[in-house]
Amino acid sequence: MVVRIVRKVGDDLRSLVVLVVVLAVTYPIAYSLSPTVGIAFGYAATWAIAALGFNLLFGYTGLLSFGHALFLGVGAYAAGFVFKYLGVLSLEVFLVVSILASLLVAIVIGPVVVRYTRIFFAILMLAIAQVFWSLYYKFYWITGGTDGIKLPRPSLFGVALENLDFTTYHHIYYYFVLGLLALLAYLMWRIVNSPFGLALRVVRDNEERAKFIGISVTRMRLYSFLISAVYSGITGALVAVHGRLVTPDIAYWLTSGKLVFLTLLGGTRVFIGPIIGSYAYHLIETVAMKFIYWQLVMGALIVAIVILLPGGLMQLVTKSVEVFYAKRKVSIKQVAR
Repeated sequence: MVVRIVRKVGDDLRSLVVLVVVLAVTYPIAYSLSPTVGIAFGYAATWAIAALGFNLLFGYTGLLSFGHALFLGVGAYAAGFVFKYLGVLSLEVFLVVSILASLLVAIVIGPVVVRYTRIFFAILMLAIAQVFWSLYYKFYWITGGTDGIKLPRPSLFGVALENLDFTTYHHIYYYFVLGLLALLAYLMWRIVNSPFGLALRVVRDNEERAKFIGISVTRMRLYSFLISAVYSGITGALVAVHGRLVTPDIAYWLTSGKLVFLTLLGGTRVFIGPIIGSYAYHLIETVAMKFIYWQLVMGALIVAIVILLPGGLMQLVTKSVEVFYAKRKVSIKQVAR
C-alpha cells in the first residue's frame, strides 16, 4: 500500500511542479557555493530531457535500447551543420532542426527495429548507432572528424549571448533549459497518462493480451520510439550548444550507456525518476572527478546503488516512507497501551 502511495505521488503532476521549483530555487545556491556544481546542474537538466524520452521507451513500453546515442548524435550534428553550412546561430532553430532530423531518422529505422524485443532490439539499436558513429569519423570533410564542429554561443529569442560573461550566460542557459524541461516533462506526463500511455503499459506487461484486445503492438512501439527519439535529439542539440563542440563521441555507445545508467539511477517506474536520476548522476560525477581514479569511484558508486536499490533512488524514498509509517504505527500502539 505504501509503495503504491509513493508511486502515485511520484507520478502526480504536482510532484513534477514541486521538483521543478526546487531545482530552480536551489540552482543559484549551488552555483554560489561551487560553480562546478552549478555547471553540473546545467548538464543534468539537459540530459533529463533525453532520460524522459528514453524512459517512455524503456520504462513504459518495455524496450531497452543500447543505441540511443544515435539520436543524440543526430540532434547534435543537425545543430552543427546548420551553423557550419548555413551560418545560423539561433538556439530555437537548432532545436527545431534537431527535432526534424531525429524524427526523420527514427521514421526510417523505426518500422524495422520495433519488430524486435528484448536483447534483439537492444543489440540492433547498438549496431545502427555504431554505424552512424563510424560515418561521423569517415566523412570527416563534412563532419570535421575528430576535430568536430566548433560552435559559438547562439542567440536566444533574437538576443546575442556571445559577449556575456560565463556566469551570466550559464544562468540564462540553465533557466532556459529548465523551462524547456518543465514543458517537455508536462507533455510527457500527458502522454503517459493518456489512453496511449495506458496502451503502452499493456504492451509492456502482456503483449499477447494487448493483441487480443485489439491494440496494434507494433504501432504503439513505433510511436513510443519516435517520441523518444525526438527527446534525445533535443538533448543532442543542447549538449552541442552547452559544450560548443560537436564530435563523434556523442554518438558512441558509452553515451548510450550513460543514458541507461542515469535513467535506472532515478527509477523507471516513477515518472519523475529519470529527472532525479539525471541530477544525481551528474552530481555524483562532479564529486567523483575530484579523485585521481574518478571513473573507478563513480562506477563503484553507481554499481552499489543499482545493486542495493534495484528500483533506483525512488526506491530509497519508498523505503524511507515505509520505515516512517512503521515507526508511527508502533508509537501509536505504545500510546494506546
